[in-house]
Amino acid sequence: MKQKFFFIILLIFARSSLFAQVISYETVKKEFNSFEYEKVIQLSDSLLKSNNDIPDSLIIDIYLMRAVSYYSTAREDSAAKNFEEILNINPDYSPDPLIISPKLISLFNQVKLNFTPKQTAKSDSTSIKRGEELTDIKHSQNTARLKNLILPGWGRLSKEFSAKGIVMSSASLLNLAGMIYFIYDTNQKEKRYLNETNKNLIPARYNDYNNAYKIRNALIISYAALWIYSQIDMLIFDNEEETFNKEISYDVNTNTVHLGISFGL
Repeated sequence: MKQKFFFIILLIFARSSLFAQVISYETVKKEFNSFEYEKVIQLSDSLLKSNNDIPDSLIIDIYLMRAVSYYSTAREDSAAKNFEEILNINPDYSPDPLIISPKLISLFNQVKLNFTPKQTAKSDSTSIKRGEELTDIKHSQNTARLKNLILPGWGRLSKEFSAKGIVMSSASLLNLAGMIYFIYDTNQKEKRYLNETNKNLIPARYNDYNNAYKIRNALIISYAALWIYSQIDMLIFDNEEETFNKEISYDVNTNTVHLGISFGL
């Protein structure tokens, strides 16, 4: 009974730790596409406060979703403040009239007309922005690699592409939980087998111990394989994702979004 209780508690803890990581840009985008504007505001607020590794292009999209959400819920002043946040990131930004309403375009133009950029030299601001973006990417990669060393898949889960991370982290957590349980179970059954004095029960005790021993070893091997695969995966695909993130960052000043997002009212 104690063993089952220990196993259940471990699974609950593992599940809560895993899904605490899954609040992301995609979560906000999903709620926005479902017209859940209040949820968009709440989730995006938490995301912007808790995550410092978001590229500027995605932050602009988040503020744009927030502006649409505030405007749709009759809070024009809050929508204007989010437009100001966009201009703080990119003073030359202009929304696409094909993806947001003319009323929002008009509000944005009013905000931009009265807005004073913090940096007037476009080339200088671009260089600073690129340098900051590269620093953020490097920090994000180092953090992800450290997390991945601790738990296979955790590093990928903390990055922008989280689908594979969820699968790998789930498999690793379940494997780890099972491995811990069967290590404990094998030790207990080994003691029972060694302490058994009834000759009729010795074969049964040995079979119980032997089965638990085999399962324990299989789980240890599978967890080790997951760990090795996860580290190789991070090393191989990190460069590809770094290039992707750089392209997003450098496209900020072109006023072009390549993320397939559609904003509209």
